[in-house]
Amino acid sequence: MADVGELVSRIRAIGANVVIDGGKLHLVNAKKLPDGALEFIKRHGKQIAEFLEKEGDFEERSAIIEYGGGIPRSDADALARLLLAKPPNDVSPADWTWFVGKAAEIIDRRAS
Repeated sequence: MADVGELVSRIRAIGANVVIDGGKLHLVNAKKLPDGALEFIKRHGKQIAEFLEKEGDFEERSAIIEYGGGIPRSDADALARLLLAKPPNDVSPADWTWFVGKAAEIIDRRAS
């Protein structure tokens, strides 16, 4: 399967959208989708829903960082990506937590 983020971007680029509401996928402007797209979306609904949940978590976290911390949006986006990322396989959870904390401190100092 193609990258789910890429798939959602392509759906949005043609003027349609796929959203999650109450745990269910809903299509907006489904008539704009090309033939076969609806079946493909249904077949990969679980992966699309997981992507949309993460996308929503990212947007919310980034907005909180931006407005709550007075951080520029580009820095807030970068920190939100880092906060939601999984640590590399060879990095311990303690080291990852330290690393993310230090990154947040650096971004916070830049905003001050």
